[in-house]
Amino acid sequence: MAIKFGTSGWRAIIADEFTFIGVRRVTAAIAQYLRETGQADKGVVVSHDTRFFADRFAWAAAAELLDQGLTVRLTDRDTPTPVVAYSIILGNHGGAINLTASHNPPQYCGLKFNDYRGANASSEVTDRVEELLNSDSLVVRGEGTIELEDLLKRDGIEVFSPREAYLARIEELVDTKVIRENPLSVVVDCLYGTCRGYLPEFLMELGCEVEVIHAHRDAYFGGHTPEPSGASVEELCQTVKKGKAIVGLACDGDADRFGIVDSTGHYVDANMIFTLVFWHLAKVKGWSGGVARSVATTHLIDALAKKLDRPVHQTPVGIKWLAEWVLKGDVVGGEESAGVSFRGHVPDKDGILVNLLIVEMMARSGKTVRQLIEDLYIEVGRKYLHGRLNLRLTEELAPIVRARLHEEPPKTFAGVAVRRVDRTDGLKLELADDCWAMLRPSGTEPKIRIYCEAHDDDRLGELIAAAKVFLLEGKV
Repeated sequence: MAIKFGTSGWRAIIADEFTFIGVRRVTAAIAQYLRETGQADKGVVVSHDTRFFADRFAWAAAAELLDQGLTVRLTDRDTPTPVVAYSIILGNHGGAINLTASHNPPQYCGLKFNDYRGANASSEVTDRVEELLNSDSLVVRGEGTIELEDLLKRDGIEVFSPREAYLARIEELVDTKVIRENPLSVVVDCLYGTCRGYLPEFLMELGCEVEVIHAHRDAYFGGHTPEPSGASVEELCQTVKKGKAIVGLACDGDADRFGIVDSTGHYVDANMIFTLVFWHLAKVKGWSGGVARSVATTHLIDALAKKLDRPVHQTPVGIKWLAEWVLKGDVVGGEESAGVSFRGHVPDKDGILVNLLIVEMMARSGKTVRQLIEDLYIEVGRKYLHGRLNLRLTEELAPIVRARLHEEPPKTFAGVAVRRVDRTDGLKLELADDCWAMLRPSGTEPKIRIYCEAHDDDRLGELIAAAKVFLLEGKV
């Protein structure tokens, strides 16, 4: 089966499509691409998350790179994606191969390739890697896995810890003084992933009272998907509600996504957190720049940007698109799937930093997350409620989805005229009542995503129901 890169790397089910020879092939193609672009002599960072066999897949990738004549810096343990990205920049490396499927279910593994800038490889880059994968010129030097002991006997490999350098950078970006002066009681849910040793320990060192849950490796992620929302954070919600913590913080499996639970034990929509962070950067930290958001992200960002007289840049879904704006200069980029990237830091998502900025906001203001949200609504003058529904993309549903996305769009939807049709990524219908609905196939899982935004709960429910009927039956 052909290996294809999606929104963020190549992901597939372990031992089905995701195999050692597959990892070797992709690594060989990346090595050839690095030689073509003059980056091969800078070496490659190799890392992994906490998934089943992710470490062994990483060792196989490292061995293939060595076989291809490249040098390797191998992280000393499972490592957050933003830390891997920062290691590329700090070490002036040619890129990184990270064995992670991020928030995907435990049966998946994945391979992310970040380029020399620390950014998720662009579509242009991954298209070229796919061409090399299918070319006669591709030479794969190895076939399977390798024991770590044997790998470390090879020339050209170095094991290193990126933790200290990354946390030193975080100290430059977060107001640690205000947190030390106003320490909070928090719960951190590591979701069995890579943020352990980073997020909770950083807060402890600042004097916060931290209760940590799920801070050990479990390749099954407690029987849930390691996404910091929904069923995966139910225990975090209950822990905050039962205890005296003022906020709950979570990261996904590779710590590039964040999850926030307020003092009442309720999950806070990621769109709201992204907007709060942008507001904090602009109003408190003196940020002078604009904002980039994916097409599926809240228009609350637009309302706030207009209030602040800041530009808004829209992109397709995926951090690789947002990263291009972040790399251009004075922009913070974010998307509804709980990913935010900051100019001057790494052009990739950093869930650890977002969590810490929320703590900074609370410590500085003395307010809860819910109170900060109410202040934000006063600022923009209107509520924006966001909803998302995921449907499994079965063989029967796939052709229906393709038809819906390419057929003539409706003139009205959920009883209101369609004001604008946006095909930046999937199909987005902007309505005359200032609400919107969107359909888009996932780029990381076999799912079709329905996104909707309205100004009250009843209207949001109507939009989600109408979108599902439209998708499955073609009725509006």
